[in-house]
Amino acid sequence: MQRYYFPIIHNGRFQPDSDGEVFGSADLAGQYGARVAQDIGSDPDYDPFSETVVVVVDDSGTEIARHRVEERRSDGGEPSSGREEGLWRGGSGPV
Repeated sequence: MQRYYFPIIHNGRFQPDSDGEVFGSADLAGQYGARVAQDIGSDPDYDPFSETVVVVVDDSGTEIARHRVEERRSDGGEPSSGREEGLWRGGSGPV
């Protein structure tokens, strides 16, 4: 079991996750991050132009995944969440 963190980048501003969640694998943590992005996108107050990203980071600081938040489609379809991978550089590095 390992702790994973889910900071959010919203309108270019970094919002850290200081608590995190414990998962048995990086894959499960990545799936959780995708669900968080989908939940945000399904909020009726979500602004689809806000460029929001949910980042998945393990407790050693390695970025596992990124999930772009996209607005839930009006036809009832599932929102898509783009996934990008890379190295996490903390709040001070490029995102």
